[in-house]
Amino acid sequence: MSRGTWKRVSPALVSAAVLVWLLARVDLAALAEAISWRIGAVIVLALLGYGAVSLLLESLSMTLLARLPREELGAWTAARLKCASYLLGIVNYALGAGALAVLLRRHTRLSLGEAASLVLLISSADLVVVLGLAGAGVALVETRAPTIAGAVAVAAIAFFGGLALLRMPTSLGPLERIRSLAVFQGLRTVPAQRIGALLALRICFTGSFVALFAASFYAFEVRVPPVVMAVGVLIVGVVAGVPIAVAGLGTSQAAFLFVFADYAPQELLLAQSLVLSAGMLCLRGGMGLVFAREFTREALRETQGAPT
Repeated sequence: MSRGTWKRVSPALVSAAVLVWLLARVDLAALAEAISWRIGAVIVLALLGYGAVSLLLESLSMTLLARLPREELGAWTAARLKCASYLLGIVNYALGAGALAVLLRRHTRLSLGEAASLVLLISSADLVVVLGLAGAGVALVETRAPTIAGAVAVAAIAFFGGLALLRMPTSLGPLERIRSLAVFQGLRTVPAQRIGALLALRICFTGSFVALFAASFYAFEVRVPPVVMAVGVLIVGVVAGVPIAVAGLGTSQAAFLFVFADYAPQELLLAQSLVLSAGMLCLRGGMGLVFAREFTREALRETQGAPT
């Protein structure tokens, strides 16, 4: 098997292996009994609300940073471009981010480097917000992930230290060529006020993600203290974002069972996590097909044609 083929199939193999391992450890009959039509109705409503709110926040984030005329990148256009990247993002987060950058370049005056810089800045803000909120929560409660505080500190130092280096008015000597790359333009030049507004939007975005999980805990009648629930959900989100599995399938379920093991039987937690993952996949796939189908083929073609 060639290296390229292995890179394409390994996430699916990881997802399948972890899911098989988890399913072998639980009572499948009890898992099936944990799912009901009432639960499905609550999850569907929560997913629809999350999809609408998260897409609005995504489009506002892009228009805030791009600062282009409305006819070039209005909120609706930004939302459609974001939807177009969802189908590719299901396969691989980096592929979805690359597709979004390509589409922004094709439908605005932004260069590819500027578009990639915009996408990178939003992703960086998400990481800072998630780790920051998780760290704040860890300071309030005892969790099953004691090393998260150290990870938060390292990530915060790395992000803000790197941001300070990128924005220094003096030359960095041999590192100046790296700092001058177009992909770092957003981190170098976006005014601090707009970065602050972006962080506020991404906090709301993260809040909508936590609210979706809160609705799932309500649907499955699992009682978890609010702060513990929020911190645990953020930890699961970080694990799911690691690009070693398809859309976090398998890895997110393992993290979910580990973090919330004290609050419900394994079968119930696994059923809850699987329903949420399936719902998110259907939501993202549906949004990509219905709201941005005229861009999706273009995004795939451009991404596949880009040099690697």
